[in-house]
Amino acid sequence: MVPEGMVNALRRAGSLLNPGGIIVDIHPTPEPAHLEIATRSSFIRLAERLDDGTANGPRRRHAAADEAVAACVSSGTLVREAATEFTFHTLAETVDELLEYLSAKWKQLHFADADLSRARNDLARHPGSAIAVTERVTACRLRAPLTSVAGD
Repeated sequence: MVPEGMVNALRRAGSLLNPGGIIVDIHPTPEPAHLEIATRSSFIRLAERLDDGTANGPRRRHAAADEAVAACVSSGTLVREAATEFTFHTLAETVDELLEYLSAKWKQLHFADADLSRARNDLARHPGSAIAVTERVTACRLRAPLTSVAGD
């Protein structure tokens, strides 16, 4: 089901664009974020972000954002000029520092206590390493469609 509230927000944003203006949409993909230890040479994956499967869960919210953009593009409301996906790492020196950041930025935390405890232990075993949350992120540049002028 296409999220009408998100579609309406994109339509409204598109209607406010000046000629040549763009909208940049950046949001996580539905792929679950995961917890990792970042050593000097690699990332050691510990756990995936938990998801309760509800509409408010991260997978469904992020999929809904994808669907809203796709709906606006397919209806001709907006034109997608470019799109890409990339990996984004949020790094911290301690699990507590990471949790403080995530609690301020994420709607739901969703890492199991056992995974966070294991992360603390792994950090202690890897001096000079960091704790990381890794996410796949999508970004696209959108613009209003070009309109033809009468008499063209």
